Amino acid sequence: MDTTHIEALEARLIAAMKTSNIAELNALLSNDLIFTNQSGHLVTKGDDIAMHESGKLEIYSLETSAQLIQLHGDVAIVSVVKDLGGAVDGHTYAGIYRYTRVWKDTGSGWQIIAGHVSQLVS
Repeated sequence: MDTTHIEALEARLIAAMKTSNIAELNALLSNDLIFTNQSGHLVTKGDDIAMHESGKLEIYSLETSAQLIQLHGDVAIVSVVKDLGGAVDGHTYAGIYRYTRVWKDTGSGWQIIAGHVSQLVS
């Protein structure tokens, strides 16, 4: 396995996030997902899917400016900087964020099992 497979999974994730593709998000996010958002709150897979299903989350732009991938057997760690713009419940936001995601080969495919995001301060 090389990093190109994880890069492709990351691209699928971003496309699914931008279009609120629930089927794809369900495939890529583990049922046991633990994600810490920029406010320090834990977000589950169900929470994330619900935001996309409700239409309360809109992503206008999501661009990658730096990405590092480390492979550790059946686990991959991704650190990526994203320039993100969108709206939650009609309130717009924009900023530059660093995401850390942990992908695991579950035997039936790769899924995100953990993640964290922090807003970068310039």
